[in-house]
Amino acid sequence: MRTCALAIKLAERDLFFDDTGEYPLLLLDDVLSELDRGRQDFVLNRIRGGQVLITCCEEELAAKVGSGAVFRIEGGRVV
Repeated sequence: MRTCALAIKLAERDLFFDDTGEYPLLLLDDVLSELDRGRQDFVLNRIRGGQVLITCCEEELAAKVGSGAVFRIEGGRVV
């Protein structure tokens, strides 16, 4: 169910781009931890372009992001 919902959101993002020429801001809150490695890789490879904010609790998932900035929060502070 979660994979299906995520696929729909990614398809909506592509449709928005096709209509406007711009990607909408994509916010993914801890979505990667609920996916197996293959689906994690698919999502990360699929979200190129536009602004994307992904939250996660596992450092190895943050390392997969590749390009872009990674912010670490500890005790309510960015470290």
